[in-house]
Amino acid sequence: MTNIQSPDPRAIKTRQSLQNAFKGMLGSKPYRKITITDLTQNAGIARHTFYNHYETKQDLLNILIDSVLEDFFSDLENWDLLQMDQNRELSMYTAFFQSWKDHSDIINLLKNAELEGVIIERLKAFFTRLYHQKIKEELPQVDLGFANYVISFNAYSLVGLLKPWVESGMKASPRDLGGFLLQLTGARRRLQAVEAFQQILSE
Repeated sequence: MTNIQSPDPRAIKTRQSLQNAFKGMLGSKPYRKITITDLTQNAGIARHTFYNHYETKQDLLNILIDSVLEDFFSDLENWDLLQMDQNRELSMYTAFFQSWKDHSDIINLLKNAELEGVIIERLKAFFTRLYHQKIKEELPQVDLGFANYVISFNAYSLVGLLKPWVESGMKASPRDLGGFLLQLTGARRRLQAVEAFQQILSE
């Protein structure tokens, strides 16, 4: 059994050491080549101690990604889907890019090409929980199966811009990048596309 949520100061210190070692190694070594032995040696702990906190290297990776996404989605949970105008949408996109900029210590994740798919899948999981909860409460007439199309679009488009932005040194501000994405997708344009595609699916 993992000990991820343990509040014990020693456990917290051990997890932090492992996370720091992992973040440091991602900047110089492909993810697939990082071993548990590498992590524990760099963290200065015994190999068996790793398994007191994480079951796999993937668990550790997911926790790092989720630390960024939890900041982003904590704000979205209070939003009303029926009130998503362009200003709201711009705020959402800006918040997403800002959350990554605020977590610059794990930005090396995005320089690892093999991790792009992992980030997309974690983002889709967060959007799925949010959409299904919000749709059930606010838009009960909407087909949850159809929401999967929107969830996939959001995840791929956000990460699709995130990666080149990081590789360019994040020269544009999060708001500028959010505005660019809004211009590409546009709330009104997307609403028209959603309505048309819903009609196709219902035929």
